[in-house]
Amino acid sequence: MFTAFSNKQIQISREECAIQTKIAILDQEIGPGLCRYLLGHPSCLQPVLCSDWEELEDVKAPIALIGGNYWQDEARKNASTQHMFLIPLIEKVLSPYQPADQLLRQIYALALEKDIYLPGSLCELSEREVVAVCSPHGYDFQTGFCLVYGSLQAQTKRTLYINFQYYSGYLTSENSMHLGALLYEIGTGKKTLGKCLPKYVNRFGNLEYIAPVNEPMDLEDLEGKDFMRLVQRLLQECDYELIVLDLPVSPKFIRAAYACCSRMYSLQREGILFHQSQTRLLEDLNLEKDATDGVKFQIVCMPKISGSIRLDATMYEELLFGEMADFIRNNIS
Repeated sequence: MFTAFSNKQIQISREECAIQTKIAILDQEIGPGLCRYLLGHPSCLQPVLCSDWEELEDVKAPIALIGGNYWQDEARKNASTQHMFLIPLIEKVLSPYQPADQLLRQIYALALEKDIYLPGSLCELSEREVVAVCSPHGYDFQTGFCLVYGSLQAQTKRTLYINFQYYSGYLTSENSMHLGALLYEIGTGKKTLGKCLPKYVNRFGNLEYIAPVNEPMDLEDLEGKDFMRLVQRLLQECDYELIVLDLPVSPKFIRAAYACCSRMYSLQREGILFHQSQTRLLEDLNLEKDATDGVKFQIVCMPKISGSIRLDATMYEELLFGEMADFIRNNIS
């Protein structure tokens, strides 16, 4: 059982950070206005307005928008832009004469065609939510937090919970219908995810979930791009309104999840060592503090909790009506 704790123990950091992905713009007609729009938009894209090809080369952004006049420029042939995806601002590719929000959505779509995952693009294009939960120091109630959060959300929206932890004692499967088998089946390419997913989905109250892997090696070959493609396919081929991802202490999973989620909660205990591990995580993700809304990284300072969740018939009620549920209702947006 969760033990009770006072309101003084409940603390949550509202300090939010956002990944900034550079996007270079070589255009003097709509470039300045587009830069102003992106700076005030929750897209977390950091626009860099360039005056010539040489300056563009120095930006080292994954994507560059090129005005029509510059696209025809002979200097383009000599520019070292192999590391960039160049998008011409011309009618047949990306029309500059359209509302800025539509233009941004089109940039997201063009980037995805090249396997470039801009922060928040998957959720923006699908108009659905992906919430990821992690802890740099392996907070022991992380999975309990995910189950409570997912169960509460599932009361009002169709929610899928996926546990990517290497070792999990929650909602495990004794048969072969677990996450590892699902990853193998969709990897064969014989069926769409939408067709093979239902047989892997279980229910915990209103919450739908896929059982975690039985063997850690089932996740060893899963790279960041594979992880993002999986999330992309879930958003495109399934009709869940919310997907909750329970992440292991693994940089490749955390980086990949941040690039495709609506929000990430990083759970932290109080103490200097836990604070330092959180700081290392921010540095590793190259996060910058930002006041805008959008794809967010939110540090959640967890209260002191003792005991454990009972894995019996009372588990569902305990999750929905225990102190952890009260904490999430009162402190998590």
